[in-house]
Amino acid sequence: MIYVLSRAAGPTVRPFVALEIRRAVRNRRFLVFTVGFPLVLYLLYTTAGVATAGSADHDPIVGGMHFSAYFMVSMASFAAMSAAFTVGGIRLSMERASGWVRQLRVTPLPAAVYVVGKVLVALAIMLPALVLVAVAAVVANDVSLPLQTWIRLLVSIWLGSLPLVALAILLGYLFDVEAAQAAQMLLLFGLSIFGGLFVPVQSLPDALATIARMTPTYQLADLGWRAIVGQTPDLGGVCLLAAYTAVFGVLVAWRYRADERGR
Repeated sequence: MIYVLSRAAGPTVRPFVALEIRRAVRNRRFLVFTVGFPLVLYLLYTTAGVATAGSADHDPIVGGMHFSAYFMVSMASFAAMSAAFTVGGIRLSMERASGWVRQLRVTPLPAAVYVVGKVLVALAIMLPALVLVAVAAVVANDVSLPLQTWIRLLVSIWLGSLPLVALAILLGYLFDVEAAQAAQMLLLFGLSIFGGLFVPVQSLPDALATIARMTPTYQLADLGWRAIVGQTPDLGGVCLLAAYTAVFGVLVAWRYRADERGR
């Protein structure tokens, strides 16, 4: 998503983003779902042995790493997508319905800064969610990685989530509040399940595994999995994420202009 901002827009972005972050963190339901739910799922699947019930090995090797580390990446990716959808999509549709967006249009805030601000807020909100999942992996399952691996892991998932942020904003412009909530819940869990976040792709039938590898969620998590085992990012996967970002970004720009014309 590319917007050209004037030099004067820079000082405007910062207070707007700060305001949006404060508004987001005051919403307790948002914090519980975005930060708490991925954390609970990670602990449930690993420490409670849900994924390995009936197995003598409670931390099996998956994709060259222990399941506790593998699923940490899955839930970090899920947390990133959850934050993107909640901040970028559901809140956007609510703000359009409440008239908040119309009110902003009569302020000096540059028009494109609103969309850019949503991207930056989603990135800012998802970062602590990623860190908390990583902390849970260390505390509950003794996951140990070199510092540079931790940094690469978190930064890769953080920046790799851009196509999902763009998708969330697109849905926020496409649907009203009720439809946006339904569409985003469907996509959140659909992309997570079919993207291999809850079930390792290695255990799926070949046809489903092929579909999973084409999803942005799988490619996002793959950045983290490769970081853990010391592999470089897959060039094809990075290009696929870039392509998703470009396509969703163009569609966001189209819907943004249509929304502007219909004000």
